[in-house]
Amino acid sequence: MKNVENFDQYRAATKASNWAGIFALNGLPIDDFGTKKELTVLADHLEDGETVLALASGLMNQTETSNLMDGGWNTWLAVVTDRRLLFLDHAMLSTSVDEQVIRLDRVQAVSSSQGFVLGKISVDLGARVLVVDNCVKEHVKVWAKMANIAIAEREEAQTAPVAPVVSDDPIAKLKELGALKEAGILTDEEFDATKAALLAKLAA
Repeated sequence: MKNVENFDQYRAATKASNWAGIFALNGLPIDDFGTKKELTVLADHLEDGETVLALASGLMNQTETSNLMDGGWNTWLAVVTDRRLLFLDHAMLSTSVDEQVIRLDRVQAVSSSQGFVLGKISVDLGARVLVVDNCVKEHVKVWAKMANIAIAEREEAQTAPVAPVVSDDPIAKLKELGALKEAGILTDEEFDATKAALLAKLAA
């Protein structure tokens, strides 16, 4: 991501599941209050090649997918990646994990507000606003900033003219396709279908 300074370091920290390193890259101390279990399983909920940009812990209301034993407001781990916003809530008495996913192209804006002690993140989805409350106030501004950077980069990638894949070399075409997927121009499904067709040509 061209607008994220030290993006390679975020990618390396994600691959190593070094969540304290992600906080450090954002100039923040780690916040795992109430979300230690969620941080433990975060890597299992990431897509291949996905990079974490920011993390925060806060309260979210129970949703239709919440664990049956949960009630009211629970502490969730809020995650910004280069592809989506991810929210995890690990059940208290079992291994089940609630997961809420919002693709970046569905988000209209992300904002933060800071009180005397705590802060709040608001994710505007048009039809509704998702709120993560009671966050460490120093973290909400960074979380919203990184989310908006990721959203803006995706919008730029979608509106940028796409150079055609003109090389006759299947290996070069695969590299070009990988670059288009990395830029967010191709979906996973489009990439997989085109890749399969190129590999079939190689095998022929």
